[in-house]
Amino acid sequence: MITYKKSHGLQVVARKEGAIVGKLDDFQFDLVQRVIYGYRLKGAGMFAKAGGVSADKLDQIGRDVAFVESETVIEWKGGAVRNPEEGRAWASQYRGTRVMSRGGASLGVVDDFVFDPASDRVIAIIVDGDRIVELTEQVATGPAAVIVETAELLEQLPNAEKGTNEDWWSRFTKPRPGKDDGSGPAPPAEGQ
Repeated sequence: MITYKKSHGLQVVARKEGAIVGKLDDFQFDLVQRVIYGYRLKGAGMFAKAGGVSADKLDQIGRDVAFVESETVIEWKGGAVRNPEEGRAWASQYRGTRVMSRGGASLGVVDDFVFDPASDRVIAIIVDGDRIVELTEQVATGPAAVIVETAELLEQLPNAEKGTNEDWWSRFTKPRPGKDDGSGPAPPAEGQ
């Protein structure tokens, strides 16, 4: 898992040519299915051209760089236009979108996204930098707002524990006491 903010600006390397071909700039995703369609790249230099690569052509997003198989999979276009499409959103433009409960209470704004480059799916959104909500069937992502069934679905981002190298996503998804961790009462023995 990686966040939009951490991936933004990562250099993109073409494996075949062994060359840096640009930087990750943005991604476009489906608001209902939460599938990433493609990534926007920015070329090198001050007046760099913009390009795009289909999500299935971006091989890997690592800690320091992202990889494509070859420069030929990138479609370069001029300008910085991000064309809107019905039912889709650009991550950069969706940041700042209101998050509210089904009852109408304001819960903040979208600050960041958690996505899985391996499956090309947006997994969660980070609200105002310190709370996270997993994108389940209890969360609706629309063009003007994110509607959360209840405010209790938002959780504080876990803090790193000193002396561990565990990332925050692993801490967030690990079972919590009283939930699916087996800490509840033991099931009755057979025959009782």
